[in-house]
Amino acid sequence: MDPEVLNEYRTLVQEQLDHLETIIPRLEKGNKLGRLPAFGQLDSATAARTNYETFHKTTWDNLQNLREALNGMMETLEDSAELAVEADETAASDMDGYAAELT
Repeated sequence: MDPEVLNEYRTLVQEQLDHLETIIPRLEKGNKLGRLPAFGQLDSATAARTNYETFHKTTWDNLQNLREALNGMMETLEDSAELAVEADETAASDMDGYAAELT
Protein backbone atom coordinates (compact mmCIF):
# COMPACT_ATOMS: atom_id res chain seq x y z
CA MET A 1 0.00 0.00 0.00
CA ASP A 2 1.12 3.49 -0.77
CA PRO A 3 1.18 5.35 2.57
CA GLU A 4 0.79 8.69 0.82
CA VAL A 5 -2.42 7.65 -0.94
CA LEU A 6 -3.71 6.07 2.25
CA ASN A 7 -3.05 9.33 4.10
CA GLU A 8 -4.86 11.36 1.41
CA TYR A 9 -7.90 9.09 1.65
CA ARG A 10 -7.81 9.27 5.45
CA THR A 11 -7.81 13.07 5.18
CA LEU A 12 -10.80 12.98 2.84
CA VAL A 13 -12.78 10.70 5.16
CA GLN A 14 -11.88 12.88 8.17
CA GLU A 15 -13.07 16.00 6.32
CA GLN A 16 -16.40 14.31 5.59
CA LEU A 17 -16.69 13.26 9.22
CA ASP A 18 -15.88 16.78 10.41
CA HIS A 19 -18.54 18.22 8.07
CA LEU A 20 -21.08 15.71 9.31
CA GLU A 21 -20.29 16.73 12.89
CA THR A 22 -21.37 20.29 12.03
CA ILE A 23 -24.72 19.08 10.65
CA ILE A 24 -25.83 16.61 13.32
CA PRO A 25 -26.05 19.10 16.23
CA ARG A 26 -28.49 21.23 14.23
CA LEU A 27 -30.95 18.33 14.17
CA GLU A 28 -30.77 17.61 17.90
CA LYS A 29 -33.89 18.17 19.94
CA GLY A 30 -34.32 21.82 20.87
CA ASN A 31 -32.07 23.16 18.11
CA LYS A 32 -33.36 24.97 15.04
CA LEU A 33 -33.89 21.88 12.89
CA GLY A 34 -34.80 19.66 15.82
CA ARG A 35 -38.06 21.38 16.65
CA LEU A 36 -41.38 20.27 15.31
CA PRO A 37 -43.01 23.00 13.21
CA ALA A 38 -46.48 24.23 14.12
CA PHE A 39 -48.80 22.44 11.71
CA GLY A 40 -52.01 23.95 13.03
CA GLN A 41 -55.36 22.32 13.65
CA LEU A 42 -56.51 21.45 10.13
CA ASP A 43 -57.32 17.87 9.24
CA SER A 44 -54.13 17.63 7.20
CA ALA A 45 -52.03 18.75 10.19
CA THR A 46 -51.93 15.26 11.71
CA ALA A 47 -50.66 13.72 8.48
CA ALA A 48 -48.15 16.55 8.01
CA ARG A 49 -46.90 16.12 11.59
CA THR A 50 -46.54 12.36 11.14
CA ASN A 51 -44.72 12.79 7.83
CA TYR A 52 -42.37 15.34 9.35
CA GLU A 53 -41.61 13.16 12.37
CA THR A 54 -40.93 10.17 10.11
CA PHE A 55 -38.69 12.26 7.84
CA HIS A 56 -36.79 13.72 10.80
CA LYS A 57 -36.27 10.30 12.41
CA THR A 58 -35.13 8.76 9.13
CA THR A 59 -32.72 11.63 8.49
CA TRP A 60 -31.38 11.41 12.04
CA ASP A 61 -30.90 7.64 11.81
CA ASN A 62 -29.19 7.92 8.42
CA LEU A 63 -26.80 10.59 9.69
CA GLN A 64 -25.96 8.49 12.74
CA ASN A 65 -25.33 5.46 10.52
CA LEU A 66 -23.13 7.55 8.24
CA ARG A 67 -21.18 8.84 11.25
CA GLU A 68 -20.67 5.28 12.45
CA ALA A 69 -19.54 4.14 9.00
CA LEU A 70 -17.06 7.01 8.65
CA ASN A 71 -15.65 6.33 12.12
CA GLY A 72 -15.29 2.67 11.16
CA MET A 73 -13.49 3.67 7.98
CA MET A 74 -11.09 5.84 9.97
CA GLU A 75 -10.29 2.94 12.31
CA THR A 76 -9.73 0.59 9.38
CA LEU A 77 -7.51 3.12 7.61
CA GLU A 78 -5.46 3.60 10.78
CA ASP A 79 -5.04 -0.16 11.13
CA SER A 80 -4.11 -0.47 7.45
CA ALA A 81 -1.52 2.28 7.78
CA GLU A 82 0.07 0.55 10.76
CA LEU A 83 0.13 -2.80 8.96
CA ALA A 84 1.63 -1.20 5.85
CA VAL A 85 4.46 0.30 7.90
CA GLU A 86 5.09 -3.03 9.61
CA ALA A 87 5.08 -4.85 6.26
CA ASP A 88 7.53 -2.33 4.77
CA GLU A 89 9.85 -2.66 7.76
CA THR A 90 9.72 -6.46 7.59
CA ALA A 91 10.38 -6.46 3.85
CA ALA A 92 13.32 -4.08 4.26
CA SER A 93 14.77 -6.23 7.03
CA ASP A 94 14.35 -9.36 4.93
CA MET A 95 16.01 -7.72 1.94
CA ASP A 96 18.94 -6.63 4.10
CA GLY A 97 19.27 -10.23 5.33
CA TYR A 98 19.25 -11.59 1.78
CA ALA A 99 21.78 -8.98 0.67
CA ALA A 100 24.09 -9.97 3.53
CA GLU A 101 23.85 -13.64 2.55
CA LEU A 102 24.80 -12.85 -1.06
CA THR A 103 28.00 -11.01 -0.11
